[in-house]
Amino acid sequence: MDERWYQRRSVLGGTAFAAAGITAGVAAETLLSPGPSPAEAEQKGPWTYVPPNGSIQKAIEDGATAILLGNGDYRLTEPVVPVRGCTIRGAGQRTRLRATRSMDAMIAIGEGRSVDGVSVSDLVLDCAGQAGIGIDLDITGTGRFYKGEPDAVCRIDNLAVYTPELDGIAYRGSDTQACVTSRVRVRQAGRYGFRVEAPDSWWIACEATTRRQTGASAGFYVGPAIAGSDGIGGANNFFQACKAWYCRDYGWHVKGTRNKFVGCEAQDTRSHGWFIEYDQNVYTGCVADTASSRDLGANANEADGFFVGQGDQTSLVGCQSFDRRPGGRGPQQRYGFNVPATMADQGRLVGQTGWDNATGLVNRR
Repeated sequence: MDERWYQRRSVLGGTAFAAAGITAGVAAETLLSPGPSPAEAEQKGPWTYVPPNGSIQKAIEDGATAILLGNGDYRLTEPVVPVRGCTIRGAGQRTRLRATRSMDAMIAIGEGRSVDGVSVSDLVLDCAGQAGIGIDLDITGTGRFYKGEPDAVCRIDNLAVYTPELDGIAYRGSDTQACVTSRVRVRQAGRYGFRVEAPDSWWIACEATTRRQTGASAGFYVGPAIAGSDGIGGANNFFQACKAWYCRDYGWHVKGTRNKFVGCEAQDTRSHGWFIEYDQNVYTGCVADTASSRDLGANANEADGFFVGQGDQTSLVGCQSFDRRPGGRGPQQRYGFNVPATMADQGRLVGQTGWDNATGLVNRR
């Protein structure tokens, strides 16, 4: 099936900021009109406006910590590296950062050092197959955090991230904590849409697709550091109303513990919608829709909506798993819930529903 069937609303489709409310009097026409070339940053009240063709990184190095971006393209030849307390805000879909050469990340927050209070919002990151990661949060050390905070407290909101070579957004480093990511759409990630190797943060209304079958890729990866990373492990995190869809391997790959998933979904995946390897997590009202998808190269009856490896201290409550038989074809998803027998027998799989699974709703192993 043509992937265009799955093109849905863009989280950046509307105007996401009102110039008068945010910019302390900066006129909207100033922010939404292309700047001259070469473009120079301008001070507008408390904000530094960097027009298209201007250098975001130069503005930061010159001391700007409240940066507004306008209508047009910002071509990056090196990562943007925010300092502590830095805010970078665009004009929604009108503001496009484009990678123009190979780089590890388009925006690098921390780089393994102590940085807190960074906010990035209302823009598009086009990795163009050049940048490995859209945004890399790698924060270690709490020195000089605001008011002695123990956590980095960063905010990532209302973004679209396109075609990262590896990951849309990565979270690692021992102090990448108390961060909130909301309304972020990652499209066609090479490995993971969201790579979560850090604890104690929140994801709200985020979504991801992947483009490459590796046997281990996923819309969301939550777990220990992968090879070559310094992550400390995705534990005690919160995911609410997030969705992995059109994923070439897993929708969700969970290898961390003490995480909470509420109202999250996997839809149209080649392998398991939810591949839950590790124990001690909670899933409430989560959904799996059409794993083992032929559209993504799978054979029918190969993968499950929920596959739970360990279930002694994990609960699935009010979850749903089904094959909607797209295009009127026969069922593809094998089991709705493939779980250890003890999990089902001892009441940790509760109130499950589903239909049109190729082999059955529940498999007790």
